[in-house]
Amino acid sequence: MRLADLARGVPGASVEAGGDYDVTGVRYDSRRVGPGDLFVAVRGYHVDGHLYATDAARKGAALALEPGSPAPPGAAVLRVADSRSALAELAAELLGRPAHGLLVAGVTGTDGKTTTTYMAQHILEQSGVASGLTSTVGFRLRGEEHYNESGQTTTEASELQEWLARMRDAGLRAAVVEATSHALVQGRVNACEFDVAAFTNIGFDHMDFHGTWEDYLQAKARLVDMCAASPAKGVPKTVVLNRDDISWERLKDRPIERRFTYSLDNDADFRAVDIWGDANGSRFRLVTPAGEAAVGLRLPARFNVYNALCAAGIAVAMGVEAEAIGDALSTFRGVRGRLEQVELGQPFRVFIDFAHSAGSLRSALAELRQVTDGRLIAVFGSTARSDHDRPGMGHAAGEGADYFVITTDDPLDQDPAEIAADVQSGVVGRQPGRDYVTVLDRRTAIRRAIEMARPGDTVLLAGKGHERTMLTAAGREPWDERAEAEAAIRNLNGA
Repeated sequence: MRLADLARGVPGASVEAGGDYDVTGVRYDSRRVGPGDLFVAVRGYHVDGHLYATDAARKGAALALEPGSPAPPGAAVLRVADSRSALAELAAELLGRPAHGLLVAGVTGTDGKTTTTYMAQHILEQSGVASGLTSTVGFRLRGEEHYNESGQTTTEASELQEWLARMRDAGLRAAVVEATSHALVQGRVNACEFDVAAFTNIGFDHMDFHGTWEDYLQAKARLVDMCAASPAKGVPKTVVLNRDDISWERLKDRPIERRFTYSLDNDADFRAVDIWGDANGSRFRLVTPAGEAAVGLRLPARFNVYNALCAAGIAVAMGVEAEAIGDALSTFRGVRGRLEQVELGQPFRVFIDFAHSAGSLRSALAELRQVTDGRLIAVFGSTARSDHDRPGMGHAAGEGADYFVITTDDPLDQDPAEIAADVQSGVVGRQPGRDYVTVLDRRTAIRRAIEMARPGDTVLLAGKGHERTMLTAAGREPWDERAEAEAAIRNLNGA
């Protein structure tokens, strides 16, 4: 597309030079540009892309710059009011606005986003609505799973638009997008043209980024506003809200065409009644505006019943009937690293979960406590990025586990021993050696927990979940939590 034609499709964009430049790609990383690319100089929180505009121009790229930023002589230049917002719009326009051809659901919340995203996509797919997804774990379309290597739950805007374009070009009808508060604030989900905005819960996370819970809530609430303002595509613009969450009172009056609620404890549009559950899953009767259905959910924990209700709300918003939802939920097998059970015939249970904050660790332990006859043993660490949350994780483990092992989780260039000491500082009323221990080598920590487990016990391996690498000072090192757990169990069985 000619630069001038691209500019005409993006509000606030204007050509300064080189209107005939032929744009074939939109990029934000100057190291990956070449002739035909439009380099969008994004002002990040740590690096300003405008500093690399000259390098991008030398490689033959056109430039999208904010007002006042100098342009290298001879470069094709597009001026935009805000480069971060423009990144999504430019990528979408170049790709023919892929969200125009899809029904798009956005899923946000503090916990449960990934599982709900996968549940909703599974329901849609099993109900005959060809669909794809983008999430922390990966990208899915036409039965293929692609691992998300970006390290971001919601990828940068240009990459997200490329995935939506792939889904549209593959003939899919719908897409489910996991949307973080960071992505909503940074405009990464702009131009997604949402038809459904779904909320799991809003806890107290990312305060280092947002500052206050109110700011965090308002960041999440943007999803409702974006959905309400998106172009019509034949279904009512719908928000799906957790009636039992503290965010309900703050979100319930946000203007939108249709509002669905779900609850286990209050009157709502979507409810689960007659619930029975154990460590292998839950059975309940699903009540929806589209009818009722029996569900045999193969995932344990009360929070997964909430996730199922939220996913059901998304499906009904897109026209799926209750019976089809019940059938699909009963065949859903879960998500890698999300309360994933490792079963090799051992007389105790082992679960892997992505819980990597104090709140999510506390929740996972509380749920597993209800299905554990013996001791609840946890293995976890804190990442280099979560320095504010480390004592809270120690406190959560001290409250929720009978025994726990503090270990290493993505230390980057920080000293793992110092991180572990920060975690230990939050432990209250528990004695080192008797109630917990620090083992910095994560492989050894997992083996220690599994070796001490007895019949009826439960071992929770928290933090790494689906991730395939450990981020250390040496770089990305291969890591597979499930493989390590299986190796420890096999070693135990062999012994």
